[in-house]
Amino acid sequence: METVLVTGAAGFIGSNLVEALLKKGNKVVGVDNFDDGLYEASFKEKNIKSVLSDKNFILYRVDIREKEALKDIFEKEKPQYIAHLAARANVRNAAKDPYPYVSINIEGTINILELSRDFNVKNLVIASSGSVYGDDPNMPWSEDHLTDKPVSPYGATKRACELLAYTYHRNHNLNITCLRYFNAYGENNRPDLVPYIWGKAILSDEEIEISGDGSRKRDYTYVGDVVDATVLALEKPLGFEIINIGNSSPVSLKELVSIFEKVSGKKANVKSRPSNSVSMESTYADISKAKKLLGWEPKMKIEKGIGRLLTWLSHR
Repeated sequence: METVLVTGAAGFIGSNLVEALLKKGNKVVGVDNFDDGLYEASFKEKNIKSVLSDKNFILYRVDIREKEALKDIFEKEKPQYIAHLAARANVRNAAKDPYPYVSINIEGTINILELSRDFNVKNLVIASSGSVYGDDPNMPWSEDHLTDKPVSPYGATKRACELLAYTYHRNHNLNITCLRYFNAYGENNRPDLVPYIWGKAILSDEEIEISGDGSRKRDYTYVGDVVDATVLALEKPLGFEIINIGNSSPVSLKELVSIFEKVSGKKANVKSRPSNSVSMESTYADISKAKKLLGWEPKMKIEKGIGRLLTWLSHR
């Protein structure tokens, strides 16, 4: 494959994707602004540290909202494939302060779309989210399900990016695949997400907070499986497609506690807290389209994946 540009290269999924692409022998151009809007920038520095010395990797500390700076990168590196993962992502924070989500997620994505058109990019993969489905009770969610009632501004920005992407495909013939990621977890896990918070707590014999009665379910998907799907999507221009990427096996919060206990060999100290209104009741991906178009399906069982997460946390 020719040069691949990865935005959000130092983030959770982005840093894992960079490693995978380098192992495949690609030249990778990373873009990340290392902001501390969700968590400390030092966390991202650790994520990307291991690849900084790779001769096939170059990192630009640039915000995707800075179009001229991005244009300079495109002119110099001439990427032919793009994985656009940079975004502000946290449903609760988005409900409190939507402005950075609109600015980063929507305006930043328009910059990537504009430059992909101007520089004749062969294939663009955009990270979307299962959050676009809101609380649609008809599960599992397939790509033709209702997506006009997201429960948070974050989900709304992701849906907006999908719609913008379609217009660029329609008007400029760009190959664009939007991947709706579902509840990724694993190495380099974002520290604001439940798997990281609970994993760290249980290793330190600290209290775990569980939302409501613990019945809410999430379609936890191992980051290695997410990365595999992203690589396949990069390698296969499809015109315009939206594809779910999930484990297609929802796990309740109660069940997740039991998995952590089983894998760690420790008893969790669990405390209940009120549910948040912007939290979805369940997430559940129908992945038949990913199987058909990408030849992808998840490989990692959650017990093994949580084991890998705990191993990584213990060495973090």
